Order: sequence, then C-alpha cells, then structure tokens
Amino acid sequence: MKHLSSSKKLFLLEVTDAARILHHANRKLPIGDFIKTIRTQLKMTQTTLAKRAKVPQPTISQLEQHHIDPTLSLLTKIFDALSCELVVAPMLREPIESICRKQARHVAERHIKYLRGTMHLEKQGPDKKLIEELINSETENLLHASGAKLWEDE
Repeated sequence: MKHLSSSKKLFLLEVTDAARILHHANRKLPIGDFIKTIRTQLKMTQTTLAKRAKVPQPTISQLEQHHIDPTLSLLTKIFDALSCELVVAPMLREPIESICRKQARHVAERHIKYLRGTMHLEKQGPDKKLIEELINSETENLLHASGAKLWEDE
C-alpha cells in the first residue's frame, strides 16, 4: 500500500478532526433550520433572501420546511446571500490505514474462499489455521500492491 506523506496524513487528520467537531456541534440540525435561524437573526425575510440568492422564494420556504433536498450549488447561493461561507468537509469514519486493511482482508477472504472451494472439489480441504495464514498473507500482499487491487472486485 502506498503510504501518504506526513503532510498529507496530517492534513487529513486535521480536516477529519475539524469536521468531527462541526458534526458534533451542529447537533444534526437540518440545513433548512440553519438557514432559517441565520435568516431570522439577520431580520431578513424569505423574499429578501430569495432575491439576494437569485432563487424563487418558494425554494427558500421549501428548504426551511425540509421539503426539498438542496444541491450544493443552491446552498452556496443561499449561504452567500446570508453572508456565510458554506464549509463541506469529509469526515473519515476511521483512519485510512484501517479502511485499507479491512478492505484488503475482505478481498483476501474472497480470494481464499474461492481457493478453498476449488480445493474442496479436489478433496483437499485445508485446516482452519492454514486458511487464516493464507488470508493474512493475502491481506499483506494486497496492502503492498497497487491500490486498484484493493477495490477492483467491488
């Protein structure tokens, strides 16, 4: 597996940490509620926001009532009209290394399962210890091979 440079790894960790803080802070508040809260705090009507964002007023209403699933483009226009920056950040659920290791193990288990089936047909059933060793070995091989091998069987 190709390893990330220290600076890229640090960047991913920082972005993930910041996203995790934001995710926790927003208390799973729907985006329409954010828009309505900011708009009302600014003492702005839906009509004024719609004009500033160059979108129809019913769009603002539907968004605030959770009746539409907005696009990133629409949200950018609306938050810009509210004098806000829209921040979109990926939040890794677990470290990159862990994701790759799980995927490599998954692929290795599929490869070995196929091999086991072939051996079973030939009445050469290996024991569980050998199977586990084969899976571990294949997992390590996949982690050190090109990234495509980890994901090509999906």
